[in-house]
Amino acid sequence: MTIIVNGSNTPTAGAVGYGDGTNLAFTSAGTTGQFLQSNGSSAPSWVGAPASAMTLISTLTANNTSPYLQWTGLSGYDKYHLVFNNILHTGFHTSAQPNLQLGTGATLTWITSSYQFYNSCTYNGNTFTGFNSSGSSWIIGGQYIGQVNGSGAGYTPGIIGTIEIAGCSGTTSLQSFNGTTQTYNATTAGYEIDTSTGSLNNATAITAIRISFSDTSVTLISGTASLYGISS
Repeated sequence: MTIIVNGSNTPTAGAVGYGDGTNLAFTSAGTTGQFLQSNGSSAPSWVGAPASAMTLISTLTANNTSPYLQWTGLSGYDKYHLVFNNILHTGFHTSAQPNLQLGTGATLTWITSSYQFYNSCTYNGNTFTGFNSSGSSWIIGGQYIGQVNGSGAGYTPGIIGTIEIAGCSGTTSLQSFNGTTQTYNATTAGYEIDTSTGSLNNATAITAIRISFSDTSVTLISGTASLYGISS
């Protein structure tokens, strides 16, 4: 096969050769991190790396100084994926259910009403009747989860779970969540699994997300939580 070379086309360092239908031509060198994209019968071009479907925003660590973990200044995503691991608090289990709350605006305002949710709990193999309710935040787990002191059933090492949140861009008037929260304590051989779902009627873009407990006197002792933005 004969290749006709355009002798006047001298490549630069990092350039890639391609056929233009008559001669051997060369792209520019591109920049670090770019990928070469085919444009069919036209010349290929350098483009930026494709965006990941899920991007880590940040991982927060409880340090026994605050009753919550929160992300502020959020933008650019309609959906979020939240992963938390071994979050432990100081309070007794009563009225210490883990909560999820959303905020809006550049000057942050936390939404404190009209959260609708459904929660179902399995504890040591026994399934408790799920409940529908509304309140100042979404309840994402049962009262036995995350307790560090006290006695009896529910003495647990921390909460582990995942939550998906959708509708956060403000393009619709409804946010929703669903997820699973669980814990296990080998000392008392107790485990709890909570599945939850819920909605919030709000037409403003979400700019903040917070994990806390219904007992606001507790402090989060240890554990981590990672928030991801989902672009697909």
